Amino acid sequence: MQITLPPDAQAIIDREIESGRYENVQDVIVQALHLLSDVPYVADELLVEARAQADRGETRELTEEVWAEIRERANEDARNGVPIPEDVKY
Repeated sequence: MQITLPPDAQAIIDREIESGRYENVQDVIVQALHLLSDVPYVADELLVEARAQADRGETRELTEEVWAEIRERANEDARNGVPIPEDVKY
């Protein structure tokens, strides 16, 4: 297979090989694909909505108190048999 990469992508590959982390282009690409396959899928519409919420200022600092609320809500859902949504599993 032959592919043509944009110059910025080729520069990343070259930099990784020059650093000694990888021996060749194939090693870099294979590692990148493995890393990509480990990233959970998030639907684009969820990302768009999250950004819109942030733009509207609908965010909270992630404090211990907020974590406690999240844990309590998750525990309550578990007690009530509410299934875990697929988009939050990983």
